[in-house]
Amino acid sequence: MTRMIAAAASAIVLLVQPALAEEKEYDNSVTYAGPDAGVGPGWVPEGGWTMPAPPLDPDRAANQITPDVITAEAKMKMMQSTMMGNPMSLRQMINMMVAKKKADSSLSFDEVIESMDLRANFLNMKKVGHNTPHKVIEAITGETSPRLEMVSYCDVMTMRDILDYVPEFGAFVPCRITVLEDNNGDIWLMTLDWDVRWLDTSPNPNKISPELREGAIKIREALEEIMEAGANGDL
Repeated sequence: MTRMIAAAASAIVLLVQPALAEEKEYDNSVTYAGPDAGVGPGWVPEGGWTMPAPPLDPDRAANQITPDVITAEAKMKMMQSTMMGNPMSLRQMINMMVAKKKADSSLSFDEVIESMDLRANFLNMKKVGHNTPHKVIEAITGETSPRLEMVSYCDVMTMRDILDYVPEFGAFVPCRITVLEDNNGDIWLMTLDWDVRWLDTSPNPNKISPELREGAIKIREALEEIMEAGANGDL
């Protein structure tokens, strides 16, 4: 599994870099599929697919959106190349990207949420959002829906540092734990399983600072502890 993840990460670095290297004005129209996707069939970047990724501009200002553009066709070619040797189904791939825990059967849904909130507060992870989409589903359909709630926690200072480094990461924050009831009536807790330590063996020269790396690891460990507390009903 570790080799598979490393191979996928390497493929992404090698395949995307040439598209990123093009300096052009940002244009939303070239980031989606269509006749103006940007490159034609059989396109291969100058120098081939094995050009090393260049270091980031050390003078780039904090909280600055990356001006480079990855076209829809470049994204498609990257993913198709990565998927060629991937034996997993779509469900298995999604499962690989998620960390999950099953709550103790003696706990109610509300008790799971309460334990999560208490542990997050203890770890100084601020609760910044709580969504209850199952209520919206019930209001639309008029039928009972399995309970589904998303609770967002955040180390706001580390989040600010991450967004200063790469504002596009805003699509993934704040950190969210989904609590849901499955078709067996079991309660599950799950979150996106992102861990910067996966990149430690990558040949890509673009490394985050030691301070940011430490903060990101602490957030991942805090999410694990919050889910563990919720699954066990710990106070």
